Amino acid sequence: MGINFIDTIVVRHTRERGTASEEKPVLPSEFMGKQTSKINADRLKLAGDLMILSAKGTKKIRLSAMEKPTLPADFKGHYITTGKGTGRIRI
Repeated sequence: MGINFIDTIVVRHTRERGTASEEKPVLPSEFMGKQTSKINADRLKLAGDLMILSAKGTKKIRLSAMEKPTLPADFKGHYITTGKGTGRIRI
């Protein structure tokens, strides 16, 4: 028999410019999940083909021309940096 402590932790949230508050259970953060990525991709589709400024505002890039980030299928043979960026380890 166990207790789920996540449900028992209560946090005070402020509302209405700090004049009101309420106590709620802690909610899991989903800012890097698949659902958030899908929502952001849908918002970019709604925005259309935007022009993005880069290089101190002197260069324009179309949103459709930007590469989509992808993860490799296998991480074997890749390096990760360690310390303050001076060392590296091969995976």
